[in-house]
Amino acid sequence: MAFLHNPNSAQRLKRLNARQRKKMRVGEFRELGFHLVAVLRDGADADALLDGWLTRFDEAGISFGGHFDGKSQLEGVAFPVSGNQITEALRGELVAWLQAREEVQSLEASELIDLWHAV
Repeated sequence: MAFLHNPNSAQRLKRLNARQRKKMRVGEFRELGFHLVAVLRDGADADALLDGWLTRFDEAGISFGGHFDGKSQLEGVAFPVSGNQITEALRGELVAWLQAREEVQSLEASELIDLWHAV
């Protein structure tokens, strides 16, 4: 069994200076995001949903990368941009916004994960 190290362990972070932590994206420089999969109802107005979804991300100052299969499934990752962090509160707001849309049949969203060091 391979040994998995924790890049954000307190002992490891003590050995690194700020420049090293920034370069390795650990400690106060780690970037959190979340993965989601949304299944849309048949006949849903996908264009309106996608426009609203991406506008919501622009307003929050973060980004969403993924794909829409053109029929019923939206899948992707929310990630920070230009120093704007994704907090648990922001994640909750975005998930609640998507769940409240009538076009969405089901939604699965992960908890916040470290985008650079997730296993």
